[in-house]
Amino acid sequence: MSKSKKTKIRKIDPRILVRPRLDALSEQLGEGKIDLNGLEAGVRTMMVEVGQTVVLDALVKRMEGTPEGERETLMLLLPRLKNNEVIDYLWQQVKKRSGFSVGAKIKMLVMLNTMGEDVDINDPGLYFSPSDVKLKDITTAQNFLQVGMHGLARELREVKDPAEIEAFMHHMNMMMQTANDSAGILVEYIKNGELKATDLDADFLYALAYTTPLPDIKQKAEHALERMAARGVKPVTPAILALSQDRFFGAYMTDPEHPWQQSVTVAWERSGGMIQALVFLLDFGTPWRGALKDAFPTHGMTANEFQRDFLDKSERNMGERVYHVSLARAQAAITAAVEANRKNKIPLPKEFNEVLHLVDRWVLHPSAEAITSDSTLDELSHLPLVPDRSGIPVMVDLRDFGRNQADRRRLG
Repeated sequence: MSKSKKTKIRKIDPRILVRPRLDALSEQLGEGKIDLNGLEAGVRTMMVEVGQTVVLDALVKRMEGTPEGERETLMLLLPRLKNNEVIDYLWQQVKKRSGFSVGAKIKMLVMLNTMGEDVDINDPGLYFSPSDVKLKDITTAQNFLQVGMHGLARELREVKDPAEIEAFMHHMNMMMQTANDSAGILVEYIKNGELKATDLDADFLYALAYTTPLPDIKQKAEHALERMAARGVKPVTPAILALSQDRFFGAYMTDPEHPWQQSVTVAWERSGGMIQALVFLLDFGTPWRGALKDAFPTHGMTANEFQRDFLDKSERNMGERVYHVSLARAQAAITAAVEANRKNKIPLPKEFNEVLHLVDRWVLHPSAEAITSDSTLDELSHLPLVPDRSGIPVMVDLRDFGRNQADRRRLG
């Protein structure tokens, strides 16, 4: 006689049911069957059964991707659950590098403030690094972008080298390009900075003015700085101020009579002796016909590193001699190439547009002092100044390039 088999009933972990139970409570609240007190009672019951942390995780996660009305309810509910464990939990989530989005963390700060914690809601950058911001947060947490300037400026103050300041601001500018109305957000940055008018705000606006590829933003930041200076508020951080203290270091190019390509480099010395360069690749084949094919900035290097690790290495890798030339010769070559891009309707390289402020300041429209102080022994002085094979030098105003109505001035 066979033994009867007993069916073993598996117990369901109550933690798995937290989310559907919260869904049910939310539905009852929406239908008017319970009020906020009833919601609080139901949540407290779950906390007793499965633990506070499990329920808190589920509640805070509901802030992501839920309708605004439900998020507002959660922000009213959580302060009612106030105790030391709840407060510690929220602080941990705010300070954790991964996990919740910037938008959710800002809401946690609001709730902590409601619970009596010492929170400066106007400056969330005090509590987590702006470098933790994901690209998607740019559009979903615009409040953070508008009030987080102090956090960005604090990080800038930790940077000792102006070339690193450029890299930091370049990263910020790239993030801004993914945002809805990025120019509008930057304008708000400028307005808020001028309104607060601290040296920290002046630091950020100064860095923005010297690194933004947007001419209108540059102008607005400069005007705000002028008005702040009239009130006695000025930038103070040496590395940030050093953005305007660059000087021409040297220009270099490969053979301008090469049948199909040429490399042109313009290097400037930053404050502190660091060398940073812009490198341009011209292509004379079809369909380029002398247009810019590629462009990129180098990182900051010492003079020895620039010679050894960049110039000498480039010469070896390309198998082409790199000539030391005047700034005027490099300027003419790059200007002619930009004109070829326009003429042949070839878009400028993405990287070129990203560092447009440096291209304009260091190459296309350098200061008169930079031109007159250039005592370089031009190793290609026996060749015509303009290598675009037309014999006619052209100056291009990139500020109007996007509208395809650039001013053109004949040189000489």
